[in-house]
Amino acid sequence: MTEALALELVAIEKSFGGVHALRGADLGARPGEILGLCGENGAGKSTILKVLSGVHPATSYKGTVRVRGREQRFMTTRDAEHAGIAIVHQELMLVPELSVGANLVLGRENKGGSLLGNIDDDAIEATARKLLAKFGVEGDIDPLVPVGTLGIGLQQVVEIVRALSQDAKILILDEPTAALTGKETDRLMEWLRGLREGGTTCIYVSHRMDEIFTICDRITVLRDGKTVGTVPAKPTSPDEVVSMMVGHAVGGKGVRATALEGARAEAQHELVVNELTVRLPGIAIESGGDDRVRTDAVHEISLTVRPGEVVAVCGAMGSGRTALLSTLFGCAEHGFTGSVRVSGKEVVLRSPRDAIAAGIALIPEDRKGRGLVLGMSVSDNLTLPPPKSRVARTLEWLGIVDEEEEELLAARRIKELRIRGAANAEVATLSGGNQQKVVIGKWLEDPPAVLLLDEPTRGVDVGAREEIYGLLAELGNKGTAILLASSDLPEVLRLAHRILVLRHGRIVAELDGRTSGEEDIVKIATGATDVVKTEVTAITNSASTRLEQAWQ
Repeated sequence: MTEALALELVAIEKSFGGVHALRGADLGARPGEILGLCGENGAGKSTILKVLSGVHPATSYKGTVRVRGREQRFMTTRDAEHAGIAIVHQELMLVPELSVGANLVLGRENKGGSLLGNIDDDAIEATARKLLAKFGVEGDIDPLVPVGTLGIGLQQVVEIVRALSQDAKILILDEPTAALTGKETDRLMEWLRGLREGGTTCIYVSHRMDEIFTICDRITVLRDGKTVGTVPAKPTSPDEVVSMMVGHAVGGKGVRATALEGARAEAQHELVVNELTVRLPGIAIESGGDDRVRTDAVHEISLTVRPGEVVAVCGAMGSGRTALLSTLFGCAEHGFTGSVRVSGKEVVLRSPRDAIAAGIALIPEDRKGRGLVLGMSVSDNLTLPPPKSRVARTLEWLGIVDEEEEELLAARRIKELRIRGAANAEVATLSGGNQQKVVIGKWLEDPPAVLLLDEPTRGVDVGAREEIYGLLAELGNKGTAILLASSDLPEVLRLAHRILVLRHGRIVAELDGRTSGEEDIVKIATGATDVVKTEVTAITNSASTRLEQAWQ
């Protein structure tokens, strides 16, 4: 480390109870450098970033933090901001009930001249519009709507714009593209290159190796709370970085469910959806020069998923992926028409309770908001799903819980899934990848007939992804029908037997997962090529160009 460093962390140690998150980690970045920070979930990446940004006060850890050669002791996030540090956290730090504009200027609001210090709403709106325009997203985001009404991807854009607007000298980005589209990711890369040219130092955390090697100058790797090393990006290969992360080489072959190779290939379809239409009130779009009002989030979708089969749904943001999966899990806010059959029986899906009773499970996109009960322990979360046996259900209905049996079940799952965290620890204290293992693991005791997955590996490291893929293969081999929504195209091509491409709530193509490529999916999803959907009806070329500007 030298005085030329813009940022320096030396021998940082941080513990949570008996868990050592950081064990003397070091990190250094130069002025005008983009430093990649890699490591498995639980390696200490998010912890070291929270130390740097003041989330963990200086009194709670050991070690030294220097900014531009000057030692700093941040007690609050505001201290870090005053030192010129801004951060985009992996988990969204927005206030859902406040407007986009209010979130963009939160803590920096323009006050009116009133003695009561009233907030100047007009000034906030004007500032928000300028910021959105500055970063080229004014046409995608209304500054007046509550930010919680936006999709996860657009919320992530708001989070990034807020950080970039602070004109910080040190910008930290923790998995910034996890929920972004291809176009939004390209736009972020362009912004970062401009900041680098202006002398801003960036710390870039991502599990996506292509991004790390596209944008970063050097790469620092953490493992088990320690710094393994720092290497220049150009001469180094992704395989070398992955080996540093996990301590051994990781194979690149896919883990595709194999149940279709057996007798189940001729079995009755496990999931059958017929002409499903989900209402979405009053979103105006333009299509082929003909203005109309779109009233459907999902329109007349029909699909089948056989036992042991992995079917992926891909498409742009707003294409209906999440709406489809949410509806199948009983969460259609505005109702739906059509029918759904599971194991040959038509099911009623008025609530998640109905879906679970029908044998449908969901791994949601927002694991913290919808997949976990953060105030409960790892053990409690792993044993949340209701038991299938009639005796166990009756005992549960009577309020009788076999705590010893639940503890044994949780201990077994923690060991099998290699979850880094004690059974009695709050699940909120786990890393993102370990939390995702809990979300999936809770469905493994009584495997569902149908498993719905919405961005199952968002923010999950390479090693944890391999383990999650293995879990999915295990479920597939047990006969579970898997419907996967993912914007990670390598993941889709690795896992899926078939791929359904959605555009504006309709299936516009069905592709063979074994023979298709990323380019095929992108062209169809963005309307860049004409297609006729196999096993469904022909689709015209009058799709909206406004919503198809980005691969999302």
